[in-house]
Amino acid sequence: MAELQARLQSMLRRSRLPAFGGTLELPTNSLGRLRLDAKLPLAWLGEEPLELTQREWMLLSLLVANAGQVVSREDVLSAWQGEPGESTAAGSNALEVYIHRLRRKLADTDLNIRNVRGLGYMLEPVAP
Repeated sequence: MAELQARLQSMLRRSRLPAFGGTLELPTNSLGRLRLDAKLPLAWLGEEPLELTQREWMLLSLLVANAGQVVSREDVLSAWQGEPGESTAAGSNALEVYIHRLRRKLADTDLNIRNVRGLGYMLEPVAP
């Protein structure tokens, strides 16, 4: 029964993506060579598309929307929360995994995800 509930919640969460007619209010933004399209949702580095999971997409769009500002861990985790009653909350360790994945995907760019100790994360341009 728990697996069935988890699968149904996952399907409901994915059905809210814009491709399925749901609404997801994320900013359309760009930063350097990185472009985000909130309607699809897709991201590109120059002309190359980035393959992102839903959580990676939400994390990256939150960081781009707040570029140069610290985004707290609590802000990220609350952005990942589903509808009330869903048990889709990601733990703090999962956030570290997603930050690591995004850092790898942004490794060849002029952007850096910096850990601000005790506060959260900041997306900033790499100094030349």
